[in-house]
Amino acid sequence: MDFDFSEEQYMMRDSALGLFNRIADLSVVRQIYENPGEIAHRLAPELATQGMLAGAIPETHGGSGLSLLDFALVFEAAGRTLLPYPLAETFVAGDVLARYGSDGIKTEYLPQIAAGKRVVTVAWGGPAGRWDASGVQMTGRGGTWRLYGRRTFVPFGREADLVLVPVERTDVEADPAALVVVDPKAAGVTVTPLQSLDGSYPLAALAFDGYTVEREAIAATGGQAWQTALNVGRVLAACEMLGTAEEVFQKAVDYIKIREQFGQPVGRFQALKHIAADDYMLLESARVAVRYACWVTSEGQEEAPLYVALAKAYTADMAKRVTGDAIQLHGGIGFTWDSDVHFFFKRAWRLASQLGTAAALREGMARTVIDGRPVAVALAE
Repeated sequence: MDFDFSEEQYMMRDSALGLFNRIADLSVVRQIYENPGEIAHRLAPELATQGMLAGAIPETHGGSGLSLLDFALVFEAAGRTLLPYPLAETFVAGDVLARYGSDGIKTEYLPQIAAGKRVVTVAWGGPAGRWDASGVQMTGRGGTWRLYGRRTFVPFGREADLVLVPVERTDVEADPAALVVVDPKAAGVTVTPLQSLDGSYPLAALAFDGYTVEREAIAATGGQAWQTALNVGRVLAACEMLGTAEEVFQKAVDYIKIREQFGQPVGRFQALKHIAADDYMLLESARVAVRYACWVTSEGQEEAPLYVALAKAYTADMAKRVTGDAIQLHGGIGFTWDSDVHFFFKRAWRLASQLGTAAALREGMARTVIDGRPVAVALAE
């Protein structure tokens, strides 16, 4: 079976690369580290014009109706350019709302997301570093509920107009998880910026103290919707890490070809050749894992979460290794502010930790394979 991408998908990648480099190159990334500002709102209109926010949103709601596999190379491009926008969260939110949302939810939110009129993100983190739906309780009955609790690791939480938040309903005993669309600027929500290694991708924590939820804001009930969000989010993180590692690897190889020591390019030294060769093999191995994870997810295969976890874990280790080696291959300037490579290193390490570290994902896979535990349950812990 041929798992290569189509000509149209490669053209979409090239178009995305050109767009991302034009509207948010590394000079913009540097500026965000010093002053985050409102970068997401500045980028949203141009991203929307080129269809980058349409993602999995159906055509009937202003989207493109494309699959995760169709958009995989776009996320590699986002990783290569260190795009400072919650593109993955936008895709996840659009995908989940399109799959599970009511007609009212779809009509109200999807066209605005696709048009870039509202910046949307996902409240990924729960308490104690878990990625399940715990942390926020939804209490009440009838047509009105209230939220109490806290979620962390919310990308662009301070800028977002909408946040997809997993909650636990207190009025339901079996499968109490639900997904709620929240306005983070409304009463009952406190947004606190968090310190992040990756300064170009600001994070925040959301605390809820009586935030009012109307029935129309409940996007999905049951844990399956959140498992879908986690699965797609992990695939996209792997795609971004692959792009980030590939870009910084190429920068490192280009550098050692021109940096001279002892009258010759340092790239001729055997030790550096070995590092570059090892990194290239890691990159290509990760590419295979990521492509298969994209395919099984797009096809809705039952074993998709397992292969997604495998791809995310392997790509995380690869990206940390390759971006770290890039700093070493650049020598003394590699870890300085004047060099660009540390930005890629920081993006890779953030993505490697988000939605489960490599060690945690491998433990979840082991519990699934050896203990026979449901893969969705094991990988959410």
